[in-house]
Amino acid sequence: MTFRPLHLEQPTLKPFVNVFDAIGDLPRLAMGEGGEIVPYDQPAHSDYARTMRSAETVTYNHYAGVLAPQNVARMKYVKPGGSWRDIPFELLPKGMQKARTSDHTKRYGRLRKEGLAGTVLTKCDPHWGAVFLPDQDRALTVREAARIQSFPDNYKFLGPRVAQYEQVGNAVPVLMAEVIGHRIGEYIVKGCQSARRHVA
Repeated sequence: MTFRPLHLEQPTLKPFVNVFDAIGDLPRLAMGEGGEIVPYDQPAHSDYARTMRSAETVTYNHYAGVLAPQNVARMKYVKPGGSWRDIPFELLPKGMQKARTSDHTKRYGRLRKEGLAGTVLTKCDPHWGAVFLPDQDRALTVREAARIQSFPDNYKFLGPRVAQYEQVGNAVPVLMAEVIGHRIGEYIVKGCQSARRHVA
């Protein structure tokens, strides 16, 4: 599905940041590779990536977890933008063999480079959402999920990896929170100025 802003919104909205612009410059990893500190291995290729990059030339929490063998087998069938509906029936989990094709539209989903990422969940489990990378056979790392949530690369998530994913998924996207905070601040200032005029 392609996002199309309403006609009246188009002059005021910047183009959305697609998956490739958000995470495509991060080091490519196979399952089991990466770590809590990983050096960059290529330049940033988008304004968004340059904004997110750490001045320390490393990023954090960029480890590619190892998926269960049955999920590795399922993932091979899912094309970019696809989901569990691309997986042969006999490879589906028993519960999903009973699902209607209109159900669970994001499960076992693979992101599209030029698309939007969608909701970042509190766990990077293919059974719950679109977590497969567009061009790598693995799930999102904590750092990739954090980039999608607009956390800068120098922000370190602590605790076990399960807890790190929870911290990212439960967060309000940083840049969105910043804009909302600024707007609330503007209203507070205007309200105080208006109150002073009425008192005077």
